[in-house]
Amino acid sequence: MLKPSIQVGVENGIFVAEFWDCLRLDPAPVLDLRKRFDDHVRSGGRPDLVVDLLGVGFAGSAALGGFVALQRVSRQHGGRMVFCNVDPTVHEVFRVSRLVNLYTFAADRPAALAALASPPPEAAAPPPAPADGSAPSADGAAPAEPAPRPTSQGSGNSRLRRKPREG
Repeated sequence: MLKPSIQVGVENGIFVAEFWDCLRLDPAPVLDLRKRFDDHVRSGGRPDLVVDLLGVGFAGSAALGGFVALQRVSRQHGGRMVFCNVDPTVHEVFRVSRLVNLYTFAADRPAALAALASPPPEAAAPPPAPADGSAPSADGAAPAEPAPRPTSQGSGNSRLRRKPREG
């Protein structure tokens, strides 16, 4: 049986989290992420965060609630949070939950890191309203469409990201 887990690291000064063995995202790994991010920020780390959802095919409302709390911590410290590699099904859960406009979404990890490398939108001129009449996201940008799914790591057709076997 797979045990979902979170792997974290720092890339270019930005806290990056990815979920392993986690086709369905439950609250436990998100709570673990929040604890690790809290520790990172308390130790003087930059409060920006990339959440890579590659391999996550479903996220329940409890997990989304954990992301709301995580974003609150980031913002309280002047940081931003960007999701990347979001499956269309997961993006739809964000949309139906009316959370899409609270977050920034990027196609992949390099795009997410680049979004956080640029100054916050508040420092720039306000962007024009989206042409389709939808509300801009919390960062001022038009809501992003979910990116096409990258191919899975390893062989087979599974989208599930698994930890490499040791030994």
